[in-house]
Amino acid sequence: MKLIIQLNDSWEIKKFAPFDQVHADTLNTDAEGSEGENGWIPTSVPAQVHEILLREGLIEDPSLLGKGKECLWVAEHDWIYKRTFSAPELQDQKAYLHFKGLDTLVDIYLNGKHVAYHNNMYVPARLEVSGLLQEENILVVHIHSPYAYMQQADYPKDWTGKIRPSRLIRKSDQDFNDYLGAKPYLTRMGIYDTVSLEVVDELEIVDNDLSFRLLEGYEQGLVTAKVSGAGFAAGSTLQLTIKSPDQQVVAQHSTPISSEDAESWTYTCELAVPDPLLWWPRGYGEQPLYEVSVSVLVNGEAKDQNVKRIGFRDVKMVQPLDFVINQKQIKLWGAQSAQLQGITHCWNNEKSNQLLDLLENANMNSQRVWGGADRYDDAFYDEADQRGILIWQEFFHDYGMYPDTLPYRELCRKEAEYQVKRLKHHPSLLFWCGGNECFMGAEFELPGEPYIGGEIFLEDYKNVCETLDPDRYYHINSPYGGAYCNDPLAGDTHSYTNTWYVPGADYPIMIAEEIRTSPPSLKSFVRYMGEERAWPADYSGQITKSSKYPWPDTWTERTSAFGWRKIPPIELFYDADDLPSAVYKFGAAHGHYLRKVLENNRRGKPSESPDGERICKGHFVCRWNDSWPVIYGSMIDYYMEPYMPYYAVKRAYQPVLLSFDVQNFIYLWAVNDSANDVEGTLYVKLFDPLSNAFVQEFEKSVQVRSGESNLITNLNEFKQFSRTYILYAYLVDAQGELIARTHDFVDIERHMRFPEARISMEINGGQLTLSTDQFARCIELSGNDEGDEFGWLFEDNYFDLLPGEVKQVNILGRHTKGTITAKAYYSPFTTEGGFTR
Repeated sequence: MKLIIQLNDSWEIKKFAPFDQVHADTLNTDAEGSEGENGWIPTSVPAQVHEILLREGLIEDPSLLGKGKECLWVAEHDWIYKRTFSAPELQDQKAYLHFKGLDTLVDIYLNGKHVAYHNNMYVPARLEVSGLLQEENILVVHIHSPYAYMQQADYPKDWTGKIRPSRLIRKSDQDFNDYLGAKPYLTRMGIYDTVSLEVVDELEIVDNDLSFRLLEGYEQGLVTAKVSGAGFAAGSTLQLTIKSPDQQVVAQHSTPISSEDAESWTYTCELAVPDPLLWWPRGYGEQPLYEVSVSVLVNGEAKDQNVKRIGFRDVKMVQPLDFVINQKQIKLWGAQSAQLQGITHCWNNEKSNQLLDLLENANMNSQRVWGGADRYDDAFYDEADQRGILIWQEFFHDYGMYPDTLPYRELCRKEAEYQVKRLKHHPSLLFWCGGNECFMGAEFELPGEPYIGGEIFLEDYKNVCETLDPDRYYHINSPYGGAYCNDPLAGDTHSYTNTWYVPGADYPIMIAEEIRTSPPSLKSFVRYMGEERAWPADYSGQITKSSKYPWPDTWTERTSAFGWRKIPPIELFYDADDLPSAVYKFGAAHGHYLRKVLENNRRGKPSESPDGERICKGHFVCRWNDSWPVIYGSMIDYYMEPYMPYYAVKRAYQPVLLSFDVQNFIYLWAVNDSANDVEGTLYVKLFDPLSNAFVQEFEKSVQVRSGESNLITNLNEFKQFSRTYILYAYLVDAQGELIARTHDFVDIERHMRFPEARISMEINGGQLTLSTDQFARCIELSGNDEGDEFGWLFEDNYFDLLPGEVKQVNILGRHTKGTITAKAYYSPFTTEGGFTR
């Protein structure tokens, strides 16, 4: 069997001046014991330079205010990673060094000999070193400063003001700006994935290009494996085996490997799977996965093996961005993700799974992997397969123009080929996209200017996808289509409707980004801003004609991309006179805005014209997660705490939705994006919070088919009524079980007065049961475990409650004990209870 020796331990790193040649003693001398006097720092990998220096106390945490600037010197130097390792004696075998992630401009040396130069962080490097290995070996990885590279790189004059110099390097754009929150920026560098030595035993699999499809009627699935490899031995065979989700062999094929193809060989195998179980997106069914293993054997002994898991599903795009899966129309309700961690490109699988848990809790079925994000690990896509999360996958480009030189295009093309071959077998992968805002950014910044680098998206990536993955849709860019790139009537659109007038924005085909700015929860905000800067002593909370920003000037230190211009409708809420009320105002306004937009998109058509198909095919909130402490538009903050609008999104994304549309008339809609038809009795009521009583009501039988959005009724029966009243509706099935509920206001919150509600709370194991004596506006649940207020997660939070309702909330966080507190925002009364799981 192929021998894989992990080389992740016993490394050392050292700073070097840019442009210096690596000295002979560095290349040929064992560095062991040289820490300290010679400046070598011990480490293991994956680990990038900044995180190593932080761990060693050599820099302060760059997430702290002002500390990022003090770290700029790190990426202005070269860094060398070095280690020694023992190698087995080779018996006519081939050996390879495999670097899964190098960031980014790297020279690699083995035993003093230059082995390779690597210049793309998104692809691995696998280098044959068969003739260079000794019993003891010295491996040196020289990471070059990207800034030193840019100083001497060829940069055409006609690119000035159009193409950022950092784009000369195939490296994350976010390493050179503050968009995600790094101040002024943080340029990562180093080894960010595993390193190994691979020794090939006679022959190996080089590539397994796997595809699958369902035949008409779904009575049979076809799996095609185009397997390439190298090496030969007498009795060599290639074997393809498919196992069902319960590990039963359902298909198998073997073919001999010819001796004529010893240097390289390619075989294509196609196997049929009878009556395959269908893989469904989250919320529509199960996610059965079949195991496809490709093995090379010599006289029955396995020499190498590649295992992938697939799911049989039929995907058709019947209209732009309108997907039908297994003959069921599926709307995409999700979020656009960012980099998991600001200080490093290293993958954190625990954090990724926590974010997927939160995504599922928010009733989402899809995730957009943004062109500005890092390369996501294989484990992420495996999880998405198991959970039924549909993936909108972008290539790694962001906002504006790109180099159009042939060498740069070739780098991008090879990168795309690697990505497509790596990910195409995943059933969760819905479609490919060339990048984020590349064309739109140029339209905004340089209207009328010819686009430089468009061939990458219009030709190169398109050809790669059509050649290697022809059954999947390729989207040129996000946004793209129509009279202009951001045209909501023809393609996907990014919602900047508070800063731009966008014709047709009310009913777009697809919102790929919906962003408004608000701070995180109070405890997170104080943790990274400090109380003094979060609410300066001389700040009144008022926004006047002389106010430069809609918040304290100090907040601008923690925002980016003109975040103060992307605020939600805070004018609908009371002015803030302290920090808690400011956090509430922005968070509640953000949640209010997202709720209204999402419910409108879910309805998908105006109440004045309720017939016909739903126009909007999906919606993605932006951003999903914070990579740094920042005031911007995310749902999950730097400390993995949900923002207030996270819960508004969760409720707006619930599969069966009741939604009021308050305008010239008041309408009530029912939207069913669950897998099954629903029917039951709808109760519509008016509640007067001043008298603490329901004053009018009616009921109605309701049926809504799966995938439909129906206008159920208007509220004309109530005639005129006070704007202080609260609209309330709920749908129950024949057994009286709640299917969906909603409530809404007729006036803006700034005009309303809310009672001082007292919350009743029972805690039973991992579940809360809550009720209220009066209308409770925005109940916040919080926890405390011996002073630890972080890591508490509640299934729902920041919700309203009416008298007579009983709400159960699961406790999902990491804590197993502590005190839980419930408090309505406008009430002075708190309710506490002891919690033990």
